[in-house]
Amino acid sequence: MHFKKSVLKNHLLYSIITLMAIAMLFPITAFAQAYVQTWDLVDSGKHLDYDGNSTYMSYINTGAATWNAYKSGVIRKDSAFVVEDVYVSDVNASNGWAGMTYSSGKIELNTYYMSGYSNSKKQNVATHELGHALGLDHSTSTDVMDAAITGHTSTQALSQNDKDSYDAAYNNY
Repeated sequence: MHFKKSVLKNHLLYSIITLMAIAMLFPITAFAQAYVQTWDLVDSGKHLDYDGNSTYMSYINTGAATWNAYKSGVIRKDSAFVVEDVYVSDVNASNGWAGMTYSSGKIELNTYYMSGYSNSKKQNVATHELGHALGLDHSTSTDVMDAAITGHTSTQALSQNDKDSYDAAYNNY
């Protein structure tokens, strides 16, 4: 009986060591999920040309620079030589949202809420809305594209989810 227990114990130990060795040969890789909408405002040349008269255009410009730091030159300020893809304007309404991007080619920033936000929150909203114009959907709480982006007190950098979502959207343009 003692011999059987010893053999069984050795066999179990051997099995555990073998499984651990196999696990080290095939490491588990975590992939961020891509969150992409069914629409975007990017033109056929893979550019998003914007203009507007919003009080918050400086935040839109900085948001464009944030996205362009990852994929250079996609978001461009409108000029006389290109067709505008999105127009940024203000709205003042007690409706529960600080920013809204429409598939018709407009971004509205809500002064009712934005006027009381810190610079970081204003920046987060502007960068977030440009993400929608690029075709990104809402994602997780650590991302620029978090649905509750106004809950973040510091300026959000692009997360891996944001980048993976942008890559997926870009491949659809």
